[in-house]
Amino acid sequence: MSHVDRSPRRLRQALDAVVYSVAVTGVVFAFGSVVSFAVGAGLVGVKYTLFLVGLLLFGYGTLQLRPKRPWDVTKTDDEVEIMRRDGEDSKQSIGSREETAFQSTVQRIPPLSHYSIPPEERLSPGVKLFISSLAVLGTSFAMEAVFGVGV
Repeated sequence: MSHVDRSPRRLRQALDAVVYSVAVTGVVFAFGSVVSFAVGAGLVGVKYTLFLVGLLLFGYGTLQLRPKRPWDVTKTDDEVEIMRRDGEDSKQSIGSREETAFQSTVQRIPPLSHYSIPPEERLSPGVKLFISSLAVLGTSFAMEAVFGVGV
């Protein structure tokens, strides 16, 4: 008989977001390490790579957080037609969320393999990218302030 997960949905969503942000931070750190050590910049280059990628993720995640307009505008030669979107359309677009290749890889990381939730119940990709950007920027800050890299 399979294991039935009875933990609260919010807890599983938070776990999914934390594991996702740690995975993104790890990928950015590994990429930054390879590039930085290849050009001879060392840990200082890794720190700057983390900062720049974190800043880009922060902007992109913020743009992804914007809600959709509750109306559609159709322009013709004679008139402009404004149609209000029905609430059912937004429910279908949330439920039809697809899983990316990166997200499916993250789902195989040990805590999520036992407590995974379907894609439509997870936090939106924009929220997870925003949280990931904070983790990447926090890692860059920790390298500067706590570990003294580049000081």
